[in-house]
Amino acid sequence: MSTTFQYHVAPKSTGGFTTRAVRRAPADQTALLAAIATQAGITPEQTTAAITGFFNKVLQCASGCDWSPEMFGMISFRPTSGGSGALPTDFHNADDINADVSISFTAEAIRQWRATLTLESLGEVGKITPVIETIIRQPDMAVDKYTALGLCQVRGDHMNLDPTDLNQGVFLKAGSDPEVRVTGYAAIEPTSIVFLVPAGLTGALQVRIATFINGSVRSYTYTNLITTP
Repeated sequence: MSTTFQYHVAPKSTGGFTTRAVRRAPADQTALLAAIATQAGITPEQTTAAITGFFNKVLQCASGCDWSPEMFGMISFRPTSGGSGALPTDFHNADDINADVSISFTAEAIRQWRATLTLESLGEVGKITPVIETIIRQPDMAVDKYTALGLCQVRGDHMNLDPTDLNQGVFLKAGSDPEVRVTGYAAIEPTSIVFLVPAGLTGALQVRIATFINGSVRSYTYTNLITTP
């Protein structure tokens, strides 16, 4: 059985990053029982009877003989409950109290298991980027239009860039010419940026925005070209 633990890196809503374990295909019960039977020196049928008998007994024990902090040096189990009621007398059955049984591996078993793992990152998921929804020329509110030395508004999301960082900003590109970074901004908000189009730009322009999000500069290229007049 593989000891490679695969995971994705994902941004946290509060900032920073976390990881998410990759789930492969569901376990094949027949193959799993056969492997356990071979290891134990019994038949798959005996394995099935022993495993189901054990878990049935754990369920009974959770309501009758309380709990176990450690069994076989590997697992623990305990009864749990919860529920919600307006009055102390609102709990009448197992559903009302949300009766349940918690089964988990012991901390030591997990520690030993972790020591056997080889980690494999499958890259970042859920990556947040700035988004441009539309670009409007301010004097006449024309969509996807611009005038050199005129104001344009970019509408979108995650656009709260730092104009002092040369890697961030609104970038304009005419054909195969190098990108021109906008340096004049009238307003910068997460969902709206008003900027001054630099002098000398003509023809259809590609617009790209770059902002710093969760530890890295991320960019988005607008799907339309903006034109003049």
